[in-house]
Amino acid sequence: MRILLATFWVLPHVGGVNTYLQVLKKGLEERGHKVDILGTHPGMNHVHLITDNRRVKKQDILFTLNDTMVDYFQQELPGVDNWVSHRYIERQVFELASALIGINDYDVIHTQDVISTRTFSRIIPKKTPLVATIHGLLMDEFFTTGEITQEDSMRWKYSFVEEHLGASSAAVTILPTEWLRREHINRFFVSPEKLTVIPYGLNTEPYIREAEAIERTPRTDGKMVIICPARLVPYKGQRYLLEALAELIKVRDDFVCRFAGGGQQRAELEQITQQLNLQNHVQFLGNRNDILYLLKQADLFVLPSLVENHSLAVMEAQLLELPVITTRVGGNTELVTHLHTGILVEPRNSQELYQAILMLMNDPDLRNKLCINSKKWARKYWHPNRMVERTLDVYKEVMDKYK
Repeated sequence: MRILLATFWVLPHVGGVNTYLQVLKKGLEERGHKVDILGTHPGMNHVHLITDNRRVKKQDILFTLNDTMVDYFQQELPGVDNWVSHRYIERQVFELASALIGINDYDVIHTQDVISTRTFSRIIPKKTPLVATIHGLLMDEFFTTGEITQEDSMRWKYSFVEEHLGASSAAVTILPTEWLRREHINRFFVSPEKLTVIPYGLNTEPYIREAEAIERTPRTDGKMVIICPARLVPYKGQRYLLEALAELIKVRDDFVCRFAGGGQQRAELEQITQQLNLQNHVQFLGNRNDILYLLKQADLFVLPSLVENHSLAVMEAQLLELPVITTRVGGNTELVTHLHTGILVEPRNSQELYQAILMLMNDPDLRNKLCINSKKWARKYWHPNRMVERTLDVYKEVMDKYK
């Protein structure tokens, strides 16, 4: 088959969707299929077909489209929120750019978010099946960032329709967790028949071999290393980890916490670090391409997310036998069994997070137990074959319906 994997989001980037696409692409190609990937260029100026080095400049489309759309909103919908009109115009630009790149020669198109799914449902050739994977809930992220503040507002209504149509417009929509499936059925009224659950996979064997080749360098000061690899955005919850560390330092100061990732909240988090007198115990490393190395140097993994679906960072930590502490949100409870393969705490609860970190620092036997159990779990359930084979089954199912 010739397969197009498409997303509205920036590609390539450091993050879960990019990892998912690379694992899926590799698995499909190993089985003899031809795979292209389409996304927004990191410079934000183009939509590009990465595997064929084709691109369409967004500005040329926006220049033509923007005035027409703004005039339309002013005349027909004068009260529309600028946030809503901007999102709508951005989707229209992406739609036109994707059509101009050319999508007529694929046996299956597999989109990766609600925006690209709605987009391709409008431009896909009639005889080509559309499959979607939805990796999370945009609405929840918007509530956390403050872009949406209340239900029934214009932004909330637009986001609701975006979520509903995005999960309903494909022949089949794949979700990585049962939690996300329930959310789409109960909150966004998506037909259960449209939805199927396929957990993520990782290229476990190459990942483990690469990790085993990396030497762990013991710290000369004997401090324990806490790693938090995530974008510095509000819904990742780093401020609650900082508050937990401020409590921790009152009883133990033999630690350093590394935040690996960039994002809009960095300056704010650095200010909080200063206010809590943690500057000698916290490091902001920015975006890194050596996350595997950083994980190997760590003693504890902490992900204090407020919104999470199926965290690839947690999966990676489990594969590398790191003790995991994360929040009881989204699909995390499907990845972590409390006190067996990790520790779960309530989101936004810095006191409970502090107690979990202190408990693991004080109890090497518990750390060792979590490491052993999580390694067994990860090697059994995160192998990529499960994900790739079940995804291929979905492709074949929808293709049969289009014959």
